[in-house]
Amino acid sequence: MVLVEKSGQSRGSTETMLSRHSLGNEQVHCSHFVWESADSITVMKIFNLRHFFTVFLLFSVFLLPVAADDLVIQSGDAYIELGDNEEGFDLYIKAKPGLGSVLITESTADPEKRADSFAFRAWDYNSINGDEKRILDGAFLESESSLYFLLDSSPKENELLGMAYRIFIPFQLTYGYPWSREGQVEVHQGTWLNIRTFKKPYADYSGVWKDNPFVLSMKELPPPPPPEVITEDKGPVEDVEEAVNRITDLIGMSGGNIDVVLVVDTTVSMKDDISFIRDSLVPLVRNTVADFESFRIGLVLYRDYKEAYLTRVTPFTESLDNLQAALNRVTVSGGRDLPEAVDEGLYAALTEFEWVAPERLIIQVGDAPGHEVPQGAITSEMVADEAANLGVSIYPIRLPGDPVS
Repeated sequence: MVLVEKSGQSRGSTETMLSRHSLGNEQVHCSHFVWESADSITVMKIFNLRHFFTVFLLFSVFLLPVAADDLVIQSGDAYIELGDNEEGFDLYIKAKPGLGSVLITESTADPEKRADSFAFRAWDYNSINGDEKRILDGAFLESESSLYFLLDSSPKENELLGMAYRIFIPFQLTYGYPWSREGQVEVHQGTWLNIRTFKKPYADYSGVWKDNPFVLSMKELPPPPPPEVITEDKGPVEDVEEAVNRITDLIGMSGGNIDVVLVVDTTVSMKDDISFIRDSLVPLVRNTVADFESFRIGLVLYRDYKEAYLTRVTPFTESLDNLQAALNRVTVSGGRDLPEAVDEGLYAALTEFEWVAPERLIIQVGDAPGHEVPQGAITSEMVADEAANLGVSIYPIRLPGDPVS
């Protein structure tokens, strides 16, 4: 079988491949990302979860149609994650209803379309894409040929994109065949690659497909500022109604992609407050998050040492009905002295949840301070250190009233 890739023109399209363009100098800072603007280039923001690097995929503006196209990779549809593997990096591409597979190819096709562009391959097997099947010229390629294409037809759950294709891109790539044209490419900053998207799985050219060339550009950024930990004297409220409104305001001020944990005092002095929170909180939050891209909420109940429990955790849920059910089960008891296990509740919120959203918030609600002198293993310093490590902001809300039972 003769293995020949298609030329760089997508089926049913008259667009040509992107050649290199010069970048402008203007920079626009946005949150912890950096955006670069340039003639004929749009920038996709990428956040590396393991290192303080931002990696950009720069796409040609004139490749993006006015109408949405599931085969078009647009800003926010992909990101690169640099891990501990010194052999390469992972590229994640958002799965869309009309996208059946993705393949990494050359991005330097002959503009006259007289020469073919080739799919890149890894030299060695890897567990991410090494077992992927591929169709070429209407037939599956022989598995024993050891042609490790950078291909994925099976999207999986992804913490940032929902469902996403994953391709491991080694820093050393090969392409072509001895009977035609072949070569090697070293991937580094400034390397042009191409995400070839297919309507059908297995990179099957019998369906519609499209090219999305990009250049790899990486810039080391300073670490983001530490999460905000607001002290109690900045968070007092006059009554529980104001507290509930403040909770919804804090959630509403986010960018719409957030994990939230409520940490609530359930000692007996909170009896009336708990009743109001149970009746009022969920309807307000439901309206606030109606248009959010992603919202998960968890619950930590805390009391104090020598009570029925120190902390009690309800895991993250996307369902506000589940949150309401958890609130309906809350009872109050104990609280024999003024301080309560505030630090223990916060530490449970930090360490007993799997935080994945880019925005992370703990809201602590109670009418008594924490212990100035630790009563157990957890200290306020441990809470602050863990919050900084996880990138979680903590906002305490102090309710009024006599907390002594």
